[in-house]
Amino acid sequence: MTRLFFISFFVAISFNLNAQEIFDSQGALIRSDQSKKSIYLIFSGHDYFEGFEHVLSVLENKNIKGSFFLTGDFVRAHPDLTKRIKLEGHFVGAHSDKHLLYNSWENRDSLLYSQDAIQKDISDNLKVLEDLGIEPNYFLPPYEWYNQKVVELAKELGQETINFSPGSRSNADYTFPEMNNYISSEEILKSIYSYESKFGMNGFHLLIHPGTSPKRKDKFYFKLESLLEQLMKNGYRFERF
Repeated sequence: MTRLFFISFFVAISFNLNAQEIFDSQGALIRSDQSKKSIYLIFSGHDYFEGFEHVLSVLENKNIKGSFFLTGDFVRAHPDLTKRIKLEGHFVGAHSDKHLLYNSWENRDSLLYSQDAIQKDISDNLKVLEDLGIEPNYFLPPYEWYNQKVVELAKELGQETINFSPGSRSNADYTFPEMNNYISSEEILKSIYSYESKFGMNGFHLLIHPGTSPKRKDKFYFKLESLLEQLMKNGYRFERF
């Protein structure tokens, strides 16, 4: 889960205007098939889990499948919940074992851990998932922050790195009022609707955190049902990885 600081992808995004998928400058998939009016709901989990029951209930009621990226620590703490997510038809992927910050915020090219340590962190996450019969092929880096080397290391483990699509503010739903970058749930909702009306969201990766600090009382996941209903009215369907 992104907790330190939201960097809204002012980095260059490299893509062919005719391409159906978009990869960022580091090699991560940040938008899927744009020829389809589909949105990919992405949920990540590490140290908080209070909203998972609500999110799963909304998805079940709407008959929507999402993609959940969980750390090894989360899986070990909540094995039954992890198995339930899988059994209900959602994608379950890796999000690192210990939720380490792999590379510097200030200097993206600078790794904060050795390449072996990063691969071990990803491998340990994959192992705890495999012990539950889950063998994913997509990886969401911890803090949603990475560089080309992290993407390469994940690929060597059979993982394609993905991230949220820039443009909405949903990934800032972890913030709380004491933080300088705090944004309310209503503001997040408005940002999503504004982006959709201006640019469309075909193939969009929309990240939501089903668990956030207790310091945030205004939980964005409680807006999920109304958000899905509005997007469905706008003609979107929802897909998983």
